[in-house]
Amino acid sequence: MTPSIELISSVDQLSQGDLDRWNELAKNPLQRWEWLGSWWRAYQGDYRLCIVKVRRQDETIAFVPWCLEIRVGTGKTIQFLGSGKACTDHLSLLVSADDCDEVCAAVAGWLARSADVNQTPADRRLVWDSIELIGVDREDPAMNELARAMRTVGLGVEQTEGLGCYAIKLPPSWDEYVRMRSKSGRREVRQALKNIDSGAIVVQRIECPRQLDSMWDQFVSLHQRRRHAAGTTGCFDHPPFEAFLRDAASRLLDAGLLELIVATNDGVPVAAHFAITDKDHWYFYQSGMDPDAEALRPGLSMFCHAIRESIVTGRTTFDMMRGDEPYKLRWRAELMPAQEIRVCSPRPAAQLRNQVVRAGVTFKNLVKSGLGIGQPQT
Repeated sequence: MTPSIELISSVDQLSQGDLDRWNELAKNPLQRWEWLGSWWRAYQGDYRLCIVKVRRQDETIAFVPWCLEIRVGTGKTIQFLGSGKACTDHLSLLVSADDCDEVCAAVAGWLARSADVNQTPADRRLVWDSIELIGVDREDPAMNELARAMRTVGLGVEQTEGLGCYAIKLPPSWDEYVRMRSKSGRREVRQALKNIDSGAIVVQRIECPRQLDSMWDQFVSLHQRRRHAAGTTGCFDHPPFEAFLRDAASRLLDAGLLELIVATNDGVPVAAHFAITDKDHWYFYQSGMDPDAEALRPGLSMFCHAIRESIVTGRTTFDMMRGDEPYKLRWRAELMPAQEIRVCSPRPAAQLRNQVVRAGVTFKNLVKSGLGIGQPQT
């Protein structure tokens, strides 16, 4: 039997059973409702919810965690929950491998029908102009199958290289990891951990809501002070982001998926480390440091401590998330390639928007190339 599609436009349409099934299908904690639901509660004023629920008779076999943003250039644009400033990585369809092909075919067909306002009943239609899916792993089977299925139903799909994540493949022991480092790197991590092991830096792991409440403001302050000292803005300068991450932290803590660690020196907080974890992975998401304590290098100590904790607790991957910052290679992290998937609706208005946007981008690129196009003549 062909799976049926239900468009979820309000969280009230999701029962507790739906949310339990959602988390059951999630392949990592960044896909779970604790994370994506917190994002929605903080950012819903800027988006329209458009989760796709896929059923086979009485069984829910998939969720597609999408929302829609109205943009000047690309119009009604579908994207993942968790997008924007949250920079959520490893996003995908929530579906089992056994149901993947069937679900992707059903979702692709529904998207194609939604683009034809004359054929799809209004209560099942999502009128869209474009799809922009970022934070997708290049080798993700479900997303690559969805791209193939969309092409099959006649949608124009563009898959391009995205900004990938860097992750350390953790060895079984800390000593083995230290041996992976260069001579100077080995000396660096040993000195960093000496500050912790000697008690110069005291590490506290947040384990209950009361501790989270008491330490949250210090964590935010450490992050902001580090960013402002570097002459840049911090994520917490954007109020919805703090609301999102505070809510997510509480829910992740309840689910046993939060690693928030604060370091103190003489009782004063000097560094913090925020990670989302499961039994195999440690996803390093955010950190903070007191610039006045830079001589002690507490950020380095905390990073070494986090990697050591990951290994001691049996995890296999320390994921530094999206971005190609040079420091990641020093820690022996390897690139996890990503992709971006874009689709333009076949609706005439959407096609016209796409041509205008592409023409604008092409013109800007020509100017930047130094060919003289669009530049004043002398």
